[in-house]
Amino acid sequence: MGILDRYIASEFLKGFLAALATFLVLYLGADTLRQGMKDDIPAAHALQYTLYQLPEVIVLLTPAACLMGTLICLSGFARRNELTAMHASGLSLGRISLVVLSLVFMICCTSFMVTDRVIPPLNKMKDHFYRTVIQKKPDLQTDIRHSKIWYRSKNLVYNLRSFDPRTKNIFGVSVYTFDSAFNLVQQLDAERAEFIDGVWRLRNGMATIFEGEPKFPVSQRFTSQSVALSETPDDFLEIEREVQTLRLKHLWRFIQRNKDAGIDTHSYEVTFWSKISLSLVPLIMSVLGIPFATQHHRHSSLARDVSLCFLIVVVYWILFSTGLSMGKSGRIPPLLAAFAPSLLFFSAGVWLIRKGRRI
Repeated sequence: MGILDRYIASEFLKGFLAALATFLVLYLGADTLRQGMKDDIPAAHALQYTLYQLPEVIVLLTPAACLMGTLICLSGFARRNELTAMHASGLSLGRISLVVLSLVFMICCTSFMVTDRVIPPLNKMKDHFYRTVIQKKPDLQTDIRHSKIWYRSKNLVYNLRSFDPRTKNIFGVSVYTFDSAFNLVQQLDAERAEFIDGVWRLRNGMATIFEGEPKFPVSQRFTSQSVALSETPDDFLEIEREVQTLRLKHLWRFIQRNKDAGIDTHSYEVTFWSKISLSLVPLIMSVLGIPFATQHHRHSSLARDVSLCFLIVVVYWILFSTGLSMGKSGRIPPLLAAFAPSLLFFSAGVWLIRKGRRI
């Protein structure tokens, strides 16, 4: 890397880190205050809960910071006539931009790794902390990474093949009941469980009771049986929150398992593709920022750069959120829902660069 390349890289990184730090302080301050006011909890607990979100917040703020870094870097060069000097030394705008975009691409790769490996376990810790410390509710343990879903509550352990959040039905369910010494006393297995009039009704299954010493199983088949369980379908929505704690490979297996069970997976597929799409947004933002940063540079200022950054990010997130909503409702394919806004903004950025359009 030559001297000019190092200079361009350092100017971009200064703007990027300054923008990221500013956005982060503003967000964390507002979120900590909001949590404290909403849940009436100690400031220390609100801060701890917010810190669990820190990597995820950084990833979400990175696109805006990359856009801001690009605007500050290139518009600064233009205002100080350094772009003209670089052009005179043989560096084209494309060559200058390549240095910035190479750094942004590395940031994208880092964001993807953090999204896939760091954020999922922290989300699980965050949910556990919120439920047990802030809400002061008993811990509910779920695990959906493997071939079945495990859900533990009080003296019961549920083993589910799949849960349909739309119909609130459970498929391939086993319910294990334990005594205070954690000895198995009853096992219920059923093809399906339905929640009807406040009661769970199991369909086509077998009830096994472990009696005597040593425990001897006594089994009886049934076509329909009502059982009194403290859990409701809303409790099993914890499984939906557990999806946010999955790595991409586990999420994809979960999607395939639900597809095989005939469950609508649009929402999960949108979540899967959006995690990949979000990792590329910093690059999209920087590409779009290049033509804006190098036009009308004589009238450019930091206030203009900030306003422009805010406008672009707001428009993007409106389109992105709309796309996700349409994808989860099944109106457009999940892949299109996750990537359409990025493709639109990337195409706009490339077109503006090629045409040299004055904004």
